Amino acid sequence: MRLGFTRRFSGQYQSAAASSLAIAALTFGSYQLHFNAATVVLLYLLVIVLQSLAGGFLASAIIAVAAAGCLDFFFLPPILSFQISDPFNILALFVFLAIALVVTRLVSRVGVEAQRAERHSMEVEQLYEVARQLLLLTPDQVGGIAALKVFREVMGAAAVCLFDASTSEIGTDGTSRHDLAERTRQAYIFGKDTDDLACGLSVRCLRIGSAMTGAIGFEGLPGPKTISPAFAVLAAAALDRADTFRRASHESAAAQAEAFRTAILDALAHEFKTPLATILAVIGGIREARSLEPEHREMAGMIETEILRLSRLTTRLLRTARVEQEELKPHLRSLDIVPFVERVVHRYMHHSREHRTVTTAYCASVETPADPQLLDLALTQLLDNAFKYSLPASAIAVSVQAEDGFVTTSVKNAGTSIAPDEEIRIFERFYRGARVRNLVSGTGLGLYVARKIAAAHGGSLSLINDVPGKGVVFSLKLPMVNDGGHNFPASH
Repeated sequence: MRLGFTRRFSGQYQSAAASSLAIAALTFGSYQLHFNAATVVLLYLLVIVLQSLAGGFLASAIIAVAAAGCLDFFFLPPILSFQISDPFNILALFVFLAIALVVTRLVSRVGVEAQRAERHSMEVEQLYEVARQLLLLTPDQVGGIAALKVFREVMGAAAVCLFDASTSEIGTDGTSRHDLAERTRQAYIFGKDTDDLACGLSVRCLRIGSAMTGAIGFEGLPGPKTISPAFAVLAAAALDRADTFRRASHESAAAQAEAFRTAILDALAHEFKTPLATILAVIGGIREARSLEPEHREMAGMIETEILRLSRLTTRLLRTARVEQEELKPHLRSLDIVPFVERVVHRYMHHSREHRTVTTAYCASVETPADPQLLDLALTQLLDNAFKYSLPASAIAVSVQAEDGFVTTSVKNAGTSIAPDEEIRIFERFYRGARVRNLVSGTGLGLYVARKIAAAHGGSLSLINDVPGKGVVFSLKLPMVNDGGHNFPASH
């Protein structure tokens, strides 16, 4: 600061000395040539204006006093005397001083505006360069050290630190002497921008809309307070771009993994179908052999039954894989829902005798546009879910009811109720309830597939928690072709 003041004072001294010589030369020439006072005043004003443009007010004031003295001594009566005969002649001194002050202030203001414009121009250039280099970075680099290096090199900082709120990670490029990382983290926690001029620190919170996404800190900048808010906006955009890339990469990886898993399930199901069909044909031939003993014939029948069961499970696995992999396009036809539900329940009960089933139809006949294979799969998934999670030897209640243009097939089991916070998630793919995931085997796909089939038919699948601790009801709702007509309930 002292060096700058010395240089500024030295410059004003040299300018004042040159102007003093100019005043002396004009005075000598004007006196020898006998110029009148009005001409001399104009010449002196010219020197004072030039001095005010080149120097500060102090030097201009000295020149104004010198010019007023020379004017009074050499050109105003009495000549060669500082005596003032006319009091109005003293007005020249004040005019000279006023002109020096006004011109100096105008020059000073222009200088300040010029410096501000130059600083703004430099910030715009830095902003453009930062934006250009950030755009050249790949998406996986834009949220890391490479982006920090761009900010540090372009802005001339000793260190740059970036805190990413989405990952709670903090990165630093350069060498910090004043714990820049911790100050950046604290700025995010308190949500407040900070400047420490003594340490050359400046920290800005990063926001996207109303959400705060992180903070960026600079150390060693020439003027921390001059940082444009646009740099913080660029940093916030870089964080948002990195976060978007991470989410997209995660979703892409999940989609690819799911496609591979579905392809494997599909392939395995096909591979199982062929040997199962062969075994079933062979065992059928063995059963028809007349030389078999009764106990051997019974064992062959058991093998055939289990092979048929395994074949059905494989078919379900194959259908489930296809339902997950493809957008469902059901082949709809008019279907009487009551006998259809009874057939599915009867078939399922024939192969699963751990529980008893009560089927109740609250309507005689209800037709709905449906794909029989897909609807069969959805009902089978609901029955399978009910049998898995119901209490031993309990009853599974299946009911069909028509109302308000929709037919609802409800499957109720007497198992453990589902926690309220899991009621929505229970239909997510691969999700299984916390209470049963370690007690009963499963994939978490059944309800997801059933709901997807319901949606493809223009219907819905919902969960109704029954009496707490007494079980749940899953209701499959489909649009009707006719109104169904309410009749007496019939149990089967």
